[in-house]
Amino acid sequence: MKTALIIGGGFAGCTAAYMLKKKGFDITVIEGSRQLGGGCRTFFHGGHPYTFGPHHLLINEDELFVWRYFEKFVTLRELQHHTMTYVEQDREFYTYPIHADEVKEMHDYETIKHELENKGDVSKATNFEEYWATSIGDTLYNKFIHKYSEKMWQIKNNKEIDEFAFSPKGKTLQSGSKQCFIGQKKIAYPIELDGYNSYFEKCVQGCEVILGTKVETFDLENKRVKINDSWISSDIVINTASLDSVFEYCYGELHYIGRDFQKIILPVETVFPDPYHFIHYANDEPYTRIVEYKKMTGYKSPHTLLGIETPSFKNKLYPYPVKSEITKAQKYKELFPEDCYTLGRMGTYHYDNMDIIVKECMKLMEQI
Repeated sequence: MKTALIIGGGFAGCTAAYMLKKKGFDITVIEGSRQLGGGCRTFFHGGHPYTFGPHHLLINEDELFVWRYFEKFVTLRELQHHTMTYVEQDREFYTYPIHADEVKEMHDYETIKHELENKGDVSKATNFEEYWATSIGDTLYNKFIHKYSEKMWQIKNNKEIDEFAFSPKGKTLQSGSKQCFIGQKKIAYPIELDGYNSYFEKCVQGCEVILGTKVETFDLENKRVKINDSWISSDIVINTASLDSVFEYCYGELHYIGRDFQKIILPVETVFPDPYHFIHYANDEPYTRIVEYKKMTGYKSPHTLLGIETPSFKNKLYPYPVKSEITKAQKYKELFPEDCYTLGRMGTYHYDNMDIIVKECMKLMEQI
């Protein structure tokens, strides 16, 4: 029987373990923390389920095979995705993405209208600030994007972001429905209160799982790693750890931003108006987003749990959309020898949601 060694027991590592198991591999998963699931794991506070940031499923309308894949493990219910942004200068909460109908009600609409009618050529934008200011004008950019993005990435100027493929090109101003991803994606969340936790456990059934253990040394040329002063070898290695750590930072450290999370339970059944799940804050406050978790989890309680997210360098959640960092990550990826692969946000240095990771794992299985 062929053997596989998976570094990291987060969403990508567990998904790869399941798919390799189906191919008949004998699998060992090494996870540095004391539990599986990484940032997608559900925890409980005062009985309330929560994750570190909202982890609803976003599935392309034409890729419902991903929905069917998840329903082998958890029961999904479809959600509508609605968010809003608080704009302090207007003393108002607005729907996000920015909605054309609400723009017309703004006190400075005439200025905004003039800017929208005289937009430049967005295809010539070379950085994040130019892209958004050209797409929607300076006024809306300053209301919704400017401070939020600089706070999100902890940068001095949005011109530092020079890779912005993730921006909603051509859809910066929404009309019609105020629902996010309307006609593009189905949004879902597990009915089970422990979220995806059972998914992780089912994925690794029959695998050897080593928790609370970090890899001391990678020797990918020989398809082995050292843990607890001992070497573990295998026929293939799948990495989901940060690329730079695998190769001892030989090209320099990759830049990430993370989040600090603060949990607050309030003595009311709900705080946010229906149908909103979370709110962005685009001003000088230190936090970027507040999530009301029961709006996603369906948890029933006379109280509600809010999660407050503040940018931090204490953990690694979001790879930077900066070309120099992306180029550095590519150099690391080119170092992987035959029969060694890399997956997940940290393993590819790319902001991938769960649906994308499932698809990438499926593609990888065709190669192995």
